[in-house]
Amino acid sequence: MRKTLYILGLLLVSITSGAQALPFTAADYDPAVLGKGGAFMTETTSSAYASFGNPAAVPFSGKNLDVAVGYTLWQPSSAASNILGLGASYLVKEKIGISLGLAYGMNAPYDIVDPAGNIKGTFKPSDLQINAGFSWLIMPYLSIGANLGYASSALAEGHSYGAFNADVMAMVKFGGLKASVGVRNLGTSVKSSSGNSFQLPSSVAVGVGYTLAAGEKLALDFNVDADYYFKGGVAVAGGVSCTIFEMATVRAGYRYGGNTVLPSYVSVGAGLNLFGARIDLAYLIAGKNSPFANTLCVGAGFSF
Repeated sequence: MRKTLYILGLLLVSITSGAQALPFTAADYDPAVLGKGGAFMTETTSSAYASFGNPAAVPFSGKNLDVAVGYTLWQPSSAASNILGLGASYLVKEKIGISLGLAYGMNAPYDIVDPAGNIKGTFKPSDLQINAGFSWLIMPYLSIGANLGYASSALAEGHSYGAFNADVMAMVKFGGLKASVGVRNLGTSVKSSSGNSFQLPSSVAVGVGYTLAAGEKLALDFNVDADYYFKGGVAVAGGVSCTIFEMATVRAGYRYGGNTVLPSYVSVGAGLNLFGARIDLAYLIAGKNSPFANTLCVGAGFSF
């Protein structure tokens, strides 16, 4: 029970801890991104989850339509939390990108105890995030985009919290070189049951990436991101992927979380893409007391 409450407090809501509200809004749901340490700012091979990441990347993805579904098991051995993620992006006339996303977190239940110590039942906390994104390729090498969303957490009976949030991004691409900058999680504050206000984990984010391709035989993709959080703290994520014959991909990455809302982890991942249909997975490696330890994310998608 103590471990479950720790995970809930650190990863999912953290309202009563005096930190930042709804930290799951800073998390990733795309196994292709998680496999590279969560470096998403210049990720163009996967655009279905752009409404949770960088909407400005959609026009550079080269995909008219990209849809995906993913399932994340946080610490599956302790049944801490399972998250269902859905995403889609659509490119209109190669210049205007539209993206939608939904994530629903199903957390470990706990006993409801009355003042006399009697168990009255159980409650299962949950989290919800709904996002929509828009982007515009204003020049052949420059795109801008924005996400708008709503996130909420239900901690206990009669205690739920929600906030609106937004991301604003810009991205440039010259050949294989990509760079992006923006602000994440700007939004309304969240009030606890005690009346205290807490801010979302807002940050200034930058990212660079480079793709080195040898025809259809081999492609190497490098990504590095950094976030500076308004409440203090810097996080850095970096990863690399190797794709063979545009079909099989292996990934590896590392995230340094420092004292930010998401802790550090090492990640590995793999993917298979055949005729536009794909399967991806990512596995996170962290200390046994980390909420990211042994986390597994699997997903499937289709694009053309």
